[in-house]
Amino acid sequence: MPALYDTFLIQEPLRQDPFAVTHNPNDTATRIDIYRKSILYFEERHRRRAVERLKYELGLLYVQQGEWERALKVLKPLWEGVSWRLEGWWPILAALGEVVRECAVRCGDGDMVVRGAWEGTNSLSLTFAFASTRGNVGEPLPAQVVITSHARQSTAPIIISQLLICFDGGLKDIGIKHEAQQEPGAANLDSNQVHHISLDTEPSTAEASAPVQLSPQDGLLGACDLTLSPGSKKILSFDLIPKDSGVVRVANITSTIETDSFEFRHIVAQADQMRQEDYWQQTTEGLTRTPAGNRSSNEIRIHPKPPKMRIEIPGLQKEYLTDETVTLEVEITNDEDDDAEVTLEARFLGQADTVPTLAWTNDATAPGLTEDPLTDWLKKQTPSNQLGHVEQSGRRKIHVTFMAGPQPTEAVLEIKALYHLIAEPDTPVTKLLVHEIVFDRPFEANYDFQPSIDPQPMLNYFHIAETKDSDNTAQGLRQLWTSTIRLASIATEPLIIEEVTLHLNGTPHAAICTITSDPTPATAQAATTIAPNGFHESRFSLLAQKLDLDDRRPTTFTFHLQTRWRRAYHPGGAPPLATTTLSAPHLLVPFGEPRVLAAALPSLLEKNNDAEAEAEPGSIIIPLDYTIENPSTHVLTFSVAMETSDAFAFSGPKAIASLRLVPLSRRTLRYRVFPLVSGRWITPELRVLDTGFQQVVRVQGTGPGMRSEGNGAASFWVADAAGE
Repeated sequence: MPALYDTFLIQEPLRQDPFAVTHNPNDTATRIDIYRKSILYFEERHRRRAVERLKYELGLLYVQQGEWERALKVLKPLWEGVSWRLEGWWPILAALGEVVRECAVRCGDGDMVVRGAWEGTNSLSLTFAFASTRGNVGEPLPAQVVITSHARQSTAPIIISQLLICFDGGLKDIGIKHEAQQEPGAANLDSNQVHHISLDTEPSTAEASAPVQLSPQDGLLGACDLTLSPGSKKILSFDLIPKDSGVVRVANITSTIETDSFEFRHIVAQADQMRQEDYWQQTTEGLTRTPAGNRSSNEIRIHPKPPKMRIEIPGLQKEYLTDETVTLEVEITNDEDDDAEVTLEARFLGQADTVPTLAWTNDATAPGLTEDPLTDWLKKQTPSNQLGHVEQSGRRKIHVTFMAGPQPTEAVLEIKALYHLIAEPDTPVTKLLVHEIVFDRPFEANYDFQPSIDPQPMLNYFHIAETKDSDNTAQGLRQLWTSTIRLASIATEPLIIEEVTLHLNGTPHAAICTITSDPTPATAQAATTIAPNGFHESRFSLLAQKLDLDDRRPTTFTFHLQTRWRRAYHPGGAPPLATTTLSAPHLLVPFGEPRVLAAALPSLLEKNNDAEAEAEPGSIIIPLDYTIENPSTHVLTFSVAMETSDAFAFSGPKAIASLRLVPLSRRTLRYRVFPLVSGRWITPELRVLDTGFQQVVRVQGTGPGMRSEGNGAASFWVADAAGE
């Protein structure tokens, strides 16, 4: 009972502070049990720092009890994975290391003794730095690694058997083997010098004498004296050749120390631990350093190798014309430091249905540029060309041919040279030439359709053949029309027009149309040169005829214009021919309607004065014929009246009350017009009325020098004294 009262207000010492009692063996066992339960408790709740602290204190408790094996069993895993090392808690980490090292010595764990001693003394630091923040594929990239010894002066020199540097990115790993100096003590004299190491894929004689972890296929090998005295540093520099573009960073640096008793590897994989504050360089004044600043010294961006191959196209223009065939001479100049194997590719970028087709051509494979099969030949060619071997400072020439499409468009010509140097077959290099090209039409056309008077007489209504020809020859109504086409050049240089032709689009139902070119001297020339913004005029006769005489329905004809042309100047000799097709307006031919056709006859001009006298108003008499046609199958009656005007005087019937035309007939009325003005259009107003249908028939002008007006009249031009 007294014990009950003694512990009512104050607990027993063991209950108050279990850690304060150490003399009682039973109390120590209780404390160990509490530590283990606490460790499990905090591990379940992922309290890492609490667990590490409890394990450290448990290990100390074992050490106090002299249980070295149990202490090493607890403290060794803690030392290997403790978070204090990452967080920089060096004092407590050093205390842990001392305890672990002591336990390892007591237990005979040599591996742990070396590892603990290495970290306790912090013997080596390994840092890496690139010379710049960017590099290029295939170009030397200076870099260096600095090994610093922090060993106490009383310790022996450290000999690193091998140094391995691994990269993430387009650089090969580096392996540096130890190669002792010939003179004893020479390693101590060069501790403050930059040692340049030659790297190669083949090991040297010294390297071949020992096993090498890094094979020539995996990386580069080098050799250097890797002996470091206490407190010294060794700067190793070398040149790297990047093979691929992208970001390259140091993955880890591993130093290996081999002795008769053990083999020790020190791996540095954290970027901040490998970061180098300065980049060291050897000058005549000794070592100089360039601060790295805020950049990461062990990370660099590799850009594609800048090509030194030149692509030139003499005479390349910014504008070409549709439908023309163009051959460009491409010059390839090798300004690299070595011979190269070159492949060329060419293409147009733009809308797939409008960009031209191109191919590499030469005299042996390309057909004639004026032949029609050229288009099909171009479509079968590949856009690449194996140019082959190009010597250093050499130049090669090759031709690329393309045929522009029929529609105006904009495209980008891309010529690409894919090559590699003979000494670097695994390093592809690309040189690109990009040029924007505009394709415009060479011409614009203006079309004028005029009816003409058919020189052949109309069919005789009373002598129509009762049988039709067996070859389906057209026997119906016919009309003659004239098409005057004015081509305007919108090119920036002279063009030579070889031929202009008008073609019918298909065959209309129950009708034919025969197209013939005007045989005037101006249009019959073999070739005509048209200057920029100049004009070229062509005339065509269109004979439209129905197949059946009973068919009097109007018929629509559609046409397209083809112009064969070439450039006036071409650097390669005779320029190739091109054919441009332009759409033309449709023509509606009213076969069954009556017509009134007006024609001025300049060939019958009569002068009152001498031929050398200047033309004056009233001195020229212009015969003016009005032809009235009746293509119907019944008799038509017309009334005709000529209005007077202040611009001219005339002789001829002023009014005809009843002019009867039998079916399929025509009648011509001639007026002699005396112009009272000059240098202007004169419009005689002849009124022709179909009395049966009470409709006014529109007068249409025919031939050159005449035009049809919107009010149903026809005008003719009277030149002034200057002939204009």
